[in-house]
Amino acid sequence: MTLELIEPVKSILSEVEAATGKPLKFVEKDELNTFAAVKIARKAMPTHVIFYRTQHDAIINHLVAHECGHILRMFSVPEEKRLIPAKPKDARAMLQEIEGDLNRISKLIPMQELIQVVGMWTNGLVRQLTNYPPDIMIEKWIYDDYPELRPYQLRSLERQNQQALKGISRKVQMTTPTKIYDSSNIMNYVFFNFLGSHIKADLARPYRNTPSSKKGKQLLKLTEKDYVNSYEGDMAMIDRWA
Repeated sequence: MTLELIEPVKSILSEVEAATGKPLKFVEKDELNTFAAVKIARKAMPTHVIFYRTQHDAIINHLVAHECGHILRMFSVPEEKRLIPAKPKDARAMLQEIEGDLNRISKLIPMQELIQVVGMWTNGLVRQLTNYPPDIMIEKWIYDDYPELRPYQLRSLERQNQQALKGISRKVQMTTPTKIYDSSNIMNYVFFNFLGSHIKADLARPYRNTPSSKKGKQLLKLTEKDYVNSYEGDMAMIDRWA
């Protein structure tokens, strides 16, 4: 499917090239875990790369703008400060924390399958932790600076929210370690509450009166109060969320 972008998105692409000295290349990749993803160019790379699914709709305009936001934030600081959040190295310690839950869940899911699922849990949690804080600021930027993108943004965030809401089901709760289940849904609550308030959409309604909302209110207040809107601020807030 041909990638057709509206003018505001094309202007963002031009802004990225002007700020970084490198253009963007678009690559179809149907096995993505997300709707779109970016590979930010390092010194040896001639272009930034945005991956997207072959089958897409007009929401691609928001997705491309969002990925460009990550590039612009990183290149807003000197090269030596362009840090990338690292995955926690001590996976063994995490497994020890959820050992009791794994024993319980192994009665519902075969152990061989459960071993594979553990990797999905941890990768998903790390992805939320490292993406959600900067994503909040990128979405605010899109909403404030590109009003033409607001309809696409709302549809895109609503779709993302529908995906996230699958994580609060009773079935998921029964087959997920408590620490991972709680942490994931607390971050979802903060993300959709913060953004919903800014873009005037009640995205966090399904999370109200859940344990996630009660535990997430403190993290939400911290995020609203202490977030410094910069790339360095992103790294600092990721550390605070962790």
